[in-house]
Amino acid sequence: WDVPGWDYFSVLGISSSFDCQHACDQDVKCHSWTFDSAKQMNNNCFLKSGIPNLVASLTCTSGVKQHETKQQQLVWIYINRTLSQRNPGASRVPHAGTIWLESESLNNQWFLELNIFIDHSVIEVFETQGGRVAIATRVYPEEGTAENLAVYVNSGPTTNQNIVIDTLDIWTLNSIWT
Repeated sequence: WDVPGWDYFSVLGISSSFDCQHACDQDVKCHSWTFDSAKQMNNNCFLKSGIPNLVASLTCTSGVKQHETKQQQLVWIYINRTLSQRNPGASRVPHAGTIWLESESLNNQWFLELNIFIDHSVIEVFETQGGRVAIATRVYPEEGTAENLAVYVNSGPTTNQNIVIDTLDIWTLNSIWT
């Protein structure tokens, strides 16, 4: 994966992704990093002052600096628009944001509350505990059956952990034209 953007420094003398990660860990300003194996040494390790969106890449290895405490977990929130429409010239770039969650109980449970609003062609996602993420994007559904919402977890829980959707409220709205 590549995390393009937010570059502030190219580290000299780096020959592996592990060295690039170590350089980020040692730099106070660094939040994430990318090592590009297709580039020459002295131009292949990029430190970033933020956490940009992920982009698939066969030659890049990227990571995010972990916070000092183990009680925090980085969560990526994506709106995947790859199937947004059939027009080959239309933008299908995913929109994303990141949130650092903190464990809120002694048994190390993580809680995330999102408000998700889906209109016919607009999707909005808001994190409600302090506004740490707000994403809005257009989609262009062309199929009459484009009525689905999916929630998924990458690298999910182990066998002794659960992911629970506590509440899910769905309302059907009437058109403004009726």
